[in-house]
Amino acid sequence: MTPAMPWLAPVWQQINRARQQSRLPHALLLSGSEGVGKKHLAERIAHALLCESPNEQGEPCGQCAACGWLAAGTHPDLLLLEPEEAGKAIKVDQVRALSAGLGITSHGGRYKVAIVRPAEAMNMNAANSLLKTLEEPTANTLLILGTAAPGRLIPTVRSRCQKIQVPLPSQQQALGWLAAHNLEGEAAVDSLLLAGGGPLYALVLHQEGAEALLNDSLQQLQAVGEGRLDPLTVASEWQGDELALRLAGWRQWLQWLIRAQFVPADNGAVNMAQKLHTITESVDCQNLYAFMDRIDSARNALGSGLNRQLMLEDLLIRWAAMPTGRQNNVMQGSR
Repeated sequence: MTPAMPWLAPVWQQINRARQQSRLPHALLLSGSEGVGKKHLAERIAHALLCESPNEQGEPCGQCAACGWLAAGTHPDLLLLEPEEAGKAIKVDQVRALSAGLGITSHGGRYKVAIVRPAEAMNMNAANSLLKTLEEPTANTLLILGTAAPGRLIPTVRSRCQKIQVPLPSQQQALGWLAAHNLEGEAAVDSLLLAGGGPLYALVLHQEGAEALLNDSLQQLQAVGEGRLDPLTVASEWQGDELALRLAGWRQWLQWLIRAQFVPADNGAVNMAQKLHTITESVDCQNLYAFMDRIDSARNALGSGLNRQLMLEDLLIRWAAMPTGRQNNVMQGSR
């Protein structure tokens, strides 16, 4: 396997010690920002448990039959649960099939491991079905849930997992990792900013050319906020397959706006705040947090059949009204 990202080392050491001491729980919840390496960490845990002769650091031997199956992606004791289509929900029938698979005796006489990602994609019925498995785990099984939005999981699922927070790397660590993947200079800094600090997500955005789309979205939001662009026009333009990415970017920019209030020395936050200076001149963090919640609700509803046009019109009209409304509040409060 690929060596661990350096910022994952403390988390991995904690998990590996638990493995060596036979103290692993029946379920782990790996939570962290998009692109920090949750998938990598989950697979590393699975490989350490399924390899026949892992070393003390938990690295698989690469020689046994289990390692061969893992390399080929065909190990019968490693189960993966993901949405059937990108951006769609994980359905209850998928969870039932997973639970049935976990109930079968392991092929290698070791662990059975199931990875669920992104865990927040489970609809309510699916989450409740998984809850039954969490409440009555089979011996020598491990469920690994990965999520960038733990708050979107039902509390009963969260409470039955051991929570592991996967940290963001420092900017130096992230840029070093990106440089090793041939992404350097201003392009690396911009991609990392758009990705919210997650280097793996930054690399994907760069490779898919998402910077142009997100920069265009940012300029449109700035124009809407300044009253130079009709929010209904933007809502019509945002109807395509890129909507989920646009909403994710929008949410991240709000986080940077809030961060600029509290960490004025953070260059990334300051640069983003300058791009949305009309909003930040009169920003109210409470209102921005509330707006982030609205964006989260919109992202959750993307696969539900909700009218996207109406949803976007509501968001963008509220966005257009935010600066003026807050400026008026500030003026009234100064009287």
